[in-house]
Amino acid sequence: MEIIKDIKGFPKDFMWGAAISAKQAEGADDRGITVADIQDYNPNLERTKVRGDLEKAEIMERLENPDKFFFPKKLGIEFYHTYKEDLLLLKGMGLQAFRMSISWSRIFPNGDDEVPNEKGLQFYDDVFDLLQELDMIPIVTIYHDDMPVNLALKYNGFLNRNMIDIFEKFALTVLERYKSKVKYWIILNQINLTRIGLSSLGIVRDTVEKLDECKLQGVHHKFIACARIIEKARKINPEFQFGSMLADFTVVPYTCKPEDVIMAMEKNQLTQYFYTDVQFRGEYPGYVWKYFRDNHFDIKMEEGDLELLKANTMDFLAISYYNSSAVSADKNTMAIGDVTKNPYLEDNPWGWTVNPSGLYHCFSNYWDRYQKPLMIAENGYGQIEELNEENTVHDDYRIEYYREHIKAIRICIEHGIRVFAYCPWSPIDMVSSGTSEMAKRYGFIYVDQDDWGKGSHKRYVKDSYYWYKKVIETNGEDLKS
Repeated sequence: MEIIKDIKGFPKDFMWGAAISAKQAEGADDRGITVADIQDYNPNLERTKVRGDLEKAEIMERLENPDKFFFPKKLGIEFYHTYKEDLLLLKGMGLQAFRMSISWSRIFPNGDDEVPNEKGLQFYDDVFDLLQELDMIPIVTIYHDDMPVNLALKYNGFLNRNMIDIFEKFALTVLERYKSKVKYWIILNQINLTRIGLSSLGIVRDTVEKLDECKLQGVHHKFIACARIIEKARKINPEFQFGSMLADFTVVPYTCKPEDVIMAMEKNQLTQYFYTDVQFRGEYPGYVWKYFRDNHFDIKMEEGDLELLKANTMDFLAISYYNSSAVSADKNTMAIGDVTKNPYLEDNPWGWTVNPSGLYHCFSNYWDRYQKPLMIAENGYGQIEELNEENTVHDDYRIEYYREHIKAIRICIEHGIRVFAYCPWSPIDMVSSGTSEMAKRYGFIYVDQDDWGKGSHKRYVKDSYYWYKKVIETNGEDLKS
């Protein structure tokens, strides 16, 4: 590896971008129903908690009686119809890269259809052609937690090994179709975020026993699917770059008490490094085998699985970083999300603490562990906002959030960590993934749409739009308001 000395600021080829997902933006026109589509909006929701997964009877009720509910993700922000205007607006900000996802049910409406939907394939052809015209580099997530609901009901999602073949067919269809239009691919969004029925794995909670074991079985099938896809995709286009993506759940010890320190280390292993140890080192680490033994987990692996993982590792690491937490051996368990608020940090209405230095901390650890290029696939600040009389939003808090996180990235780069792209979440207000509300706004661009889908749906730029435009123009040098 080339040694770079005297690094100052962002490299000339650094990609300034932004990120969205199909399930939150596109809407459901001309595609099949997904597990995300049946997550209804609840006005009595508790904002600090992600909506729980549905049991089978609840899923069927939503499918059979859709008029009883409001499903915000079936509307999204209508990006399927407005992508031309939206991308032109983003180009006006100077975006150089655009992270997006491909809707599985737009290509295969039921997930396991015999032939793909040509209309869906052509839609993404049109999007990629426009991105090329606008000189914006696509970074594409193949699966962003929007499994066709048929696959959850018919196979119990990734718990079933048959899903490897089904997902591989979808992925290779996409990779072959867009082989000359897309270089950077993230096969799976946040592989360590092991939600089930409404999201990542597609497992229907009340149809299985030993849920934690089932989750890890589904993760193994995801690992194998990724390795098989990479093996075959290298022959489609040797220039493809594949990324493993984590939701950053890095924790720090609540105190310097040895029990807290050890718990933080072990929790980071099991909720973070396990997934990337497999996808970059190509093998299950010893601490995971011990975890399986200690919990009497019987993860089914077929002959050749481990060799396949070893031979087909990832090229770069994509991280979604929003906040950070602490853990206490007295208060917390090893479960994802069971954490203690860091008393030195402030949080937003959703309980997400702001900690830019945590980005520097976690990136340093990832780089030291893997020596693989990194990108920020998501980073942002959700807040409740309304248009003012000037038809804008004065979002100084968002500018401050981004300013400090970009400073942290610059520190990473100046320490020799190879960071190649920054894609804040999101360039435009969208439906929240976790709570299905519009009130949680992240965008540089305001969408006039409320939690019930009402409003003009027009787009209005916020102060942060012009600030980020200046950041891009100066390659990260001018971070002033």
